Amino acid sequence: MAAEATAAPSATTIFYLTLLFIFLTAIITTVVTKWSRDKCLKLLDGYRVTLERTRGQTLWGSLKVFSSGVEVVYDHPFVDVHGREKTSFMIYAQEMDQQVHALVRFHGELDETARRTRLRQVRRGFNPGPVRRLWRGFRNFVNTLRDAFNAAIGAAVAQVQRTSPAGAVLATQGTAVTSMGQTILGKFAGNAYEPLLEQYIGRPVILDVADPLNPNNAAVEYAGFLVDYTQQFIAVMNVEHGSGEEFTLALPDAERGERLPPLPPPPPPGAPAPVLPPPLKVEQELEVRLDGARFKVRNVRHEPVAVQRLERAGFEPLALRAVLPPGGILDLPARDARGGTLVCTVVRCLDVVVPRRLATVRHAGRLLAPTGLAAEMQLDRLPLVSKLFGESTEK
Repeated sequence: MAAEATAAPSATTIFYLTLLFIFLTAIITTVVTKWSRDKCLKLLDGYRVTLERTRGQTLWGSLKVFSSGVEVVYDHPFVDVHGREKTSFMIYAQEMDQQVHALVRFHGELDETARRTRLRQVRRGFNPGPVRRLWRGFRNFVNTLRDAFNAAIGAAVAQVQRTSPAGAVLATQGTAVTSMGQTILGKFAGNAYEPLLEQYIGRPVILDVADPLNPNNAAVEYAGFLVDYTQQFIAVMNVEHGSGEEFTLALPDAERGERLPPLPPPPPPGAPAPVLPPPLKVEQELEVRLDGARFKVRNVRHEPVAVQRLERAGFEPLALRAVLPPGGILDLPARDARGGTLVCTVVRCLDVVVPRRLATVRHAGRLLAPTGLAAEMQLDRLPLVSKLFGESTEK
């Protein structure tokens, strides 16, 4: 009699257990999905960045990273030609591949607090502690055997269906339970593991990025330290951000012009780059065009340019603090910028996060001026350290 009583759960028990499984599956899957964010994008969350779109257009502001996409909050509300005020730009997860070309962060465009937190973040990424290294190794191990773990989850669910009293419940919700396990495993170890890249974590590399107007010509290069990579993005950063000479660009005194034709789609493999309309002027390797009521300033250098501010007679200087990557395009309202001057600085190195479909770690780099322990901890700035290390304090 006891064996018959425990042979199978009652219909009421099966019903309530089924409801419980449905709720648990939905709750766990939703929480895991909502909390998961791309590791490379998280490195720039909350910082001031410049987002370059796939056809070269740029926008800048504070970055917010969500599981469902990103949002760039402008420094000041933007009023379009129709008088509509816009405060941010949102790109959803399904649009990331089509919209995002690069995300760049420049030390000179951050406030003092953000600079300190960025420096701690970068140093921690270059030199992770033993716990972080162990966790990364374990995650890479799970990711490598993810297919085997998925098969094991399916086999375990099938075995419980056959042998456990709860098998009647799993007979109706077995697929959902298997999907939940695979979802959790995918979020836990969903980052790509590539031994070729893993060996260069925290080491200097050179990243080749496809040109925004001609993907066939991967001429844009970013040098830095490989911090992390995922299935979608790759992050290269630098401890110090160097800058070069400062120069100015005078904008034409025009408020409106002919509308430019829309940019053509990316050329097929082997085809030349699209021919753009001739610019109004080319100065300091920056092209200036007038598209209706907007100036379009395109960087044709092989290095990024930081556009610091706009100066115009009779007006207060307007801080822009935008970064123009090679091939990037800066849009400015001609009514507010005509006859003005852009103050720019050449950027030698910065932090960049790029979609992997556009970027390839093509070369390993090396430190041209390696720093020792004394320089890393700034001990050489103390009065007696220079003598201890055999250096003269005399100029």
